[in-house]
Amino acid sequence: RSVPAGSEVSQESLLLHGPFARKPKRIRTAFSPSQLLRLERAFEKNHYVVGAERKQLASSLSLSETQVP
Repeated sequence: RSVPAGSEVSQESLLLHGPFARKPKRIRTAFSPSQLLRLERAFEKNHYVVGAERKQLASSLSLSETQVP
């Protein structure tokens, strides 16, 4: 089978960028004991911390919003 010039794709490229490519692993956050306590208390009140509450909780714990589970 012939391949048109300029359209060759390496196997490595397919593995890194193909439809089933793995996302890089997210670095796990190591929470301090006091952060864990505050997060657990917030979770007890509401299992889904979202919006302004999430932003405020993240800020008060010196975490990014994405680090607040």
